[in-house]
Amino acid sequence: MWILEFVFFTITLLLAWTLFGYFLFLWFTSLFRRRETPPFPASWSMISLIVPCYNEESQIGAKIENIKFLDYPADRLEIVFADGGSTDRTLDLLEASTAGNAAIRVIRCPAKGKIAQLNHVIPLLHGEIIVNSDTDARMSPSALRWIAAEFAAAPDACVVGAYCCPDDSLGVETYYWDSQNRGRLLENDAGTSSIVIAQCYAFRQGLLQRFPDDVVADDIYVAFLANTLGFRTIYSRQAIALETRNPRDYSQFVPHKFRKSNAFLRESLRFLYRLPEMKGLFKVIFVTRIAQQLLLPWAILWWILIAGALITVFRYDVVFFGATFLFILFFLTSRCFAGVKLNGRSTHFSFATMVRGYVLTLAILLTTGLTYPFFRQGSSYRRIQDKEPGEERRATFPEKG
Repeated sequence: MWILEFVFFTITLLLAWTLFGYFLFLWFTSLFRRRETPPFPASWSMISLIVPCYNEESQIGAKIENIKFLDYPADRLEIVFADGGSTDRTLDLLEASTAGNAAIRVIRCPAKGKIAQLNHVIPLLHGEIIVNSDTDARMSPSALRWIAAEFAAAPDACVVGAYCCPDDSLGVETYYWDSQNRGRLLENDAGTSSIVIAQCYAFRQGLLQRFPDDVVADDIYVAFLANTLGFRTIYSRQAIALETRNPRDYSQFVPHKFRKSNAFLRESLRFLYRLPEMKGLFKVIFVTRIAQQLLLPWAILWWILIAGALITVFRYDVVFFGATFLFILFFLTSRCFAGVKLNGRSTHFSFATMVRGYVLTLAILLTTGLTYPFFRQGSSYRRIQDKEPGEERRATFPEKG
């Protein structure tokens, strides 16, 4: 019996850390760090903005218009559209919209695939800061200024990610983004964020010369690389990017999140052998993030099974103690998350939406762990279908000041 109780308490501690204790640790650590809005620098860094594209006829026009509204000194900005061999009207629209604008280059890459396209253009760039932004991302007008400000205020930062969220999407998708963003901001306030988001992120020119050819998620790779090398990764509150290509139903939501979960696990394990050289905080973040993907879903299942076994032998006290301990941590973590401000947005979700989001997230994590040895993907994949014509609306940014 004592063996069963020992296993139950061990799993309870694992759940306590991965579900709650990790975030409470980040919150407590952040209390000893000053959080200030970075001031705009006296001089602006040279920025190279890359927009990888492939068959983006439906998105490219809006992306060009979004870039035209970016508030950044024109003489300190170069813009490169890296096309991977589009077979629709993407190139025609690009060339027609950018004709006569010397600051914008359209480069035809020899191979398609986001990583191949990035690797082709990175050596051709002149910027001190390289910004990557997907075609379905709409950046706030001041996004580049805030990215430059973050780098100027933090010499130890090598990667800066814009605060990303969906423009208009399924309720459970918005809930997923909000909960993930709260976790990223807690990491950021504690010292460094584990990842940035592909919609808009930036890195210092010297961080890498090219991505490994087998990278499936450039945003995850670049943040893990910077953190492993001892640099900070910042998840900005001020630079904002909205994702306009979002799941509109569960048939899109589940495979989309599964692909992202698989990519996160794949890029995480790529750095596992470098664990000894990681600094203290990121080492904690790295190990916990992997545990959340590989161990957490199984731990929940085993906790329920062992709790049921203990109840059948009338050890209600053991189960009650474990459940009460987890509930207290849940309450504290909920209060902690509620205190994380998301760019002034007020989001309220029904209890049913939160339960669906939580259950689906755990199910996707469990499936990811089970299928990881067999599932393969690259940087080219089937995208979520764009909205129907007429559904597109002008992005509104939850930005202050």
